[in-house]
Amino acid sequence: MTTKLARFAQKRWISSTTSTSNMYDPRVFRDPVTNVQELRKPLDSDDERNFLFLKAMKSDATPVFYRDHVIDKLIRVCTKDGEKETSRKNVLSALEIIKRRQYKAWAKASEEEKKSIELDPFLVAKKGIKNCHPLMKLQGVTRGGTTYQVPFPIEEPEAEFRAMKMMRDICRVRSKHGETHFKDILATELLAASQNEGSTIQAKQELHKTCEANRAYAHYRA
Repeated sequence: MTTKLARFAQKRWISSTTSTSNMYDPRVFRDPVTNVQELRKPLDSDDERNFLFLKAMKSDATPVFYRDHVIDKLIRVCTKDGEKETSRKNVLSALEIIKRRQYKAWAKASEEEKKSIELDPFLVAKKGIKNCHPLMKLQGVTRGGTTYQVPFPIEEPEAEFRAMKMMRDICRVRSKHGETHFKDILATELLAASQNEGSTIQAKQELHKTCEANRAYAHYRA
């Protein structure tokens, strides 16, 4: 199969080498500033960015107040069948619901309780997702014709993705059963997760229990 592919590439003039060039010349372009706090600070007189070009920012790295890396990632995780605008609408509607619920709770609370109520829905959502980060994952490892579910530690980006994926799957199952709309379930899960409660927190704890039960297979990691 490999020989046939090589012959086809040679006949059709298809390049099989990796790209070694970049559209941004490193001698002329520098990385952009994506932090709002750094943008407000003046540049030093000897900073290269004063006289060189800057690379284009990624769509999820734009330093504006209504864009957030975690929320943009949640939108991508919740996208189904390529309908990203529908996913964006659902996630932003869930944040609006969180804002309304938190403000109602703030209005009814006493002066002491108001200090502990977070009104920013972005911070509530990020805290909820952070609380859902798993510490371990189960991965199949085959030894002697038998596949074992071996616990592995995971890095922060993967833990964030798995937390969002667990929350998304739970919300989809509940919305499919007709309980309510996806945005309402997502808002409820994010609020509950910010207080270490809810179905996503339970799913994370069940995963940790399974990893603890399978710790005898940890020597299969190598």
